[in-house]
Amino acid sequence: MSADKKVIRKAIGARLRRLREEPQSLTGRARYSREKWAILLRNAAGQTADDLPGIQSLADMIKQWERGDSVPGPIYRPLYAKVTGKTEAELFYTGPGIITQPARDDAAEEAVELAAWLEQSNVGDGVIGYLETATRRLTFDYPRRPPLDVLGEARGLQARVTYILRNGRQRLGQTQTLLTVSAELFALINLLAGDVGRYDLADAYGYAAWTCADEADSDPVRALVLCAQSKTARWEGRYGEAAEFARRGFDLAPIGARGRILLAVSEATALQSSGDIGSAYEALRRAQDARDDLNNLDETADAWSCPRARQETYALQVGLGARDPDAMLHSVQAADDAWAEGDPRVYGTWAQVRIGAALAYVMKGEPEGAAKELAPVFDLGREFRVVTITGRMTEVAQRLGHNRYKGDPRASSLQERIRAFQTGSLEHTALTTPEVP
Repeated sequence: MSADKKVIRKAIGARLRRLREEPQSLTGRARYSREKWAILLRNAAGQTADDLPGIQSLADMIKQWERGDSVPGPIYRPLYAKVTGKTEAELFYTGPGIITQPARDDAAEEAVELAAWLEQSNVGDGVIGYLETATRRLTFDYPRRPPLDVLGEARGLQARVTYILRNGRQRLGQTQTLLTVSAELFALINLLAGDVGRYDLADAYGYAAWTCADEADSDPVRALVLCAQSKTARWEGRYGEAAEFARRGFDLAPIGARGRILLAVSEATALQSSGDIGSAYEALRRAQDARDDLNNLDETADAWSCPRARQETYALQVGLGARDPDAMLHSVQAADDAWAEGDPRVYGTWAQVRIGAALAYVMKGEPEGAAKELAPVFDLGREFRVVTITGRMTEVAQRLGHNRYKGDPRASSLQERIRAFQTGSLEHTALTTPEVP
């Protein structure tokens, strides 16, 4: 580009900056920031404003024009004239005629405008940051708050993300982040729907979660989705599929990634449920190896983490499949020790440990020990009676029906208390539909 053209652009840029900063336009204001000036230009465009870049992108273009890097193209010159009350000739005249750029410069201007168009977005980075934070908060709330409350909030947040994705425009990086957020939210809802016995809903959300994770092309998020899908498959009795989901997720998750320990123990319980006890113990060893990869990092309990106490609940299940009540009670003691050493105590893990202990005592012919373990669980509020807890209670009741307990009033009394507890299951609670923001 010749020195003369640079001088011309610098002169036009200085003129445009002076008009923005001095009270010479129809605005009646002494000074406008570039962002406010961008708003004035967009307002001047009227119904065609949607064809222009967003405010921040347009403000960046204004900075380039005022610096003399380029001059406003044909789309923007009439807008400047309308805002300032001057003619295009007054704004862009520098000598013998109106500035017109050769084809080479037009191509450069088109490239700048294409870049500005690509930067347009209907959502700011601050909003995306909020959505990421809100999603993490819900995964943290998952083991602590009433499931239906978390489910309602998760579905409402997902509706907001879906609305943004389907009713606007984001930059490519923003779209990938939104898809990642959407995948984790769908996976979380998959877990929650399964916890309250809505397996058809869980499967649908699992499918949506996988689609979003695949579009985001994120293996760590794919692993979380497979973790949720494995749990649903296991509770639906699809043990082979549950084990396959969990193993695929474990292989996809990078070392130290969220969900890796949980995936290994999920595979173990699925294998145990299918009768493959040997492979189940191998999966438990993989879980321990994954824990060792964390370098003893303390884990905060959330939907995808597996602190030591939670890991023991899965070992309990493998011990149950192996018909080894002593191994089960060893896992119970290990969980209690973990809590005594500061492991996060959450209601679901705590209840599973107590129920696992009750199962071991029933297997050993000690119904009094089982009743003692279950007594605090019976006090669990209805809002926390997820299917994963009430379903385990069914196993206790079934084992109390063994011939060895025929006519035993202790067994029949405990069975009655279990039936009463199960009437409060969240499986029979209606779900509300979230409103789209």
